Amino acid sequence: MDPAWILSQTPIFGDLARGDVEELVPHLIERRFDAGESLWIEGDPAEAIYVIAEGTLKSHRLSREGGEVILALHDAVGVTGEIGLFHASRMRRVNVTAMTPARCLLLRRRPLVTFLSRHPLAMERLLELIAGHAVNVAYSFTGMAFDEIRQRAARTLLALADEFGEEVPGGTRIRLELSQRTLAALVAASRENVNRALAPLLASGAISQSKAHFVVHDRSALELSSEGPL
Repeated sequence: MDPAWILSQTPIFGDLARGDVEELVPHLIERRFDAGESLWIEGDPAEAIYVIAEGTLKSHRLSREGGEVILALHDAVGVTGEIGLFHASRMRRVNVTAMTPARCLLLRRRPLVTFLSRHPLAMERLLELIAGHAVNVAYSFTGMAFDEIRQRAARTLLALADEFGEEVPGGTRIRLELSQRTLAALVAASRENVNRALAPLLASGAISQSKAHFVVHDRSALELSSEGPL
């Protein structure tokens, strides 16, 4: 493993020279997580950002009744934990759990802040990342208020295909394993309602599902379904 290379692939440090990124290597702490293992739960102290070297994580919240809403998925080589780290409370605002076996590099707040003060370009990229989260939350909230479940489900599959897609014969395969429960949590709807919303797309062949993997065969049909009532 080359920690400096992993850092250089992230949105925060990707514009810096390797020599600059190497300053952070002595401060990195490696952690491994099994599938289903919590990295932290809402309310925990926020002490570090997590750079994902391998695996996939999910940020999620749980209702008192055990219902789940997935707010974001994090794949290698992404970063998570920056919201809580720079929130005034210094507390984790959501739960983060490994969806697959994962390996992360932890960077604590003090060396990160010291580094950012010397490298304003990295600071700018971090602020852009946090601003992007704010925009995503705003669109997600208004989507739940304004859009039908069918639109939200189609839009979610399009976003997953863009971020986690790999080209296969006949379409784009989403490499993440998405159970019906996981997809419902991403859409913020019940599993039954999401299944009903996707049924016409499955029947028409615009999408297919095999062994928990969705394949987008007709992107234009999915885009049309995401736009509004037919």
